[in-house]
Amino acid sequence: MTAENPTVSVIVPAYRAAAYLRAGIPRLEEQDFRDFEVVIVEDGSGDDTAEAARELAERLPRVQAVVLEENGGVARARQRAVAESRGEYLWFIDADDGWPASALTTLVEAARRSEADVVVASALFVYQGGATRPLPSPESAPVEGREAFRMLLRGEITGHLWNKLFRRDVMAQASFAPARVQSDLVMVADALAHAGRVSFTPQTVYEYRLRAGSIITSTSKRAESLAIIDDAVAADAHRLGLDDSDDYRYFRARYIQLSGIKDALFASYDDTERRRHLRHRRRSLSIGDVVLFARRRDARRFALAATAKASLAAHRALLRAADR
Repeated sequence: MTAENPTVSVIVPAYRAAAYLRAGIPRLEEQDFRDFEVVIVEDGSGDDTAEAARELAERLPRVQAVVLEENGGVARARQRAVAESRGEYLWFIDADDGWPASALTTLVEAARRSEADVVVASALFVYQGGATRPLPSPESAPVEGREAFRMLLRGEITGHLWNKLFRRDVMAQASFAPARVQSDLVMVADALAHAGRVSFTPQTVYEYRLRAGSIITSTSKRAESLAIIDDAVAADAHRLGLDDSDDYRYFRARYIQLSGIKDALFASYDDTERRRHLRHRRRSLSIGDVVLFARRRDARRFALAATAKASLAAHRALLRAADR
């Protein structure tokens, strides 16, 4: 790699992922866009992941490895990687996922074409049996960051990192709140809240591979993470003057309150914790929230909110039916 700073830094957090690193990082060499570096942050795995990261850094000139002595979680690992990176733009990936050879070209060309601070692209969810589900990018002309943040609140932009390219100066302002699950959402919200311009491309740049036991498919406790996300998004909404908007209320009702009720019902809490979380979330989910779902013609969440307020047995049955 030359002494000049690369256009893109590819950020790869790694925790107990030696095999995925060894298989995935060399595949980045297939990118047809060549001006990039790879920053691996090994998050105190206590196994051979650090060795794998160092081996890759020695063998591949684009790669640098940062090894942390203690596990601090994926948000802190990404924060360290951003601090170590040199690229104008950042792309956050996981080594166990997939991406086309054109991914960086697509993202960088979209950023250059529209002078965007954030680019949102399409992606695919890939399930264990090989089935796929598309994650399309919004069909929209470029928008200002404040409007993009509203699109996130409405669910039109998702909180995933890997289908987006971020200008480094914008992501450097993110809080990197240490939510154990779904910390990506906080980083995306912070970046959009600080962005001047956000653009979109319909091209697919990422394949997110869901595996048994992954955080996204687990039923581990999420109450603490939801509280961290709630506080972080509230701070962004307040700074942008959106904390009294229907878009913000809609986000809290669907993402914080309904997710919190589902977490309380199905995660591994003891009975006292479960009752406490359910009482708090059901009280926080207001009748006004139920009406808001109806006004927005969000039939699925209207049904979930109505049953959550009226009957937990009916709500639990509805959730189980939806998961089939």
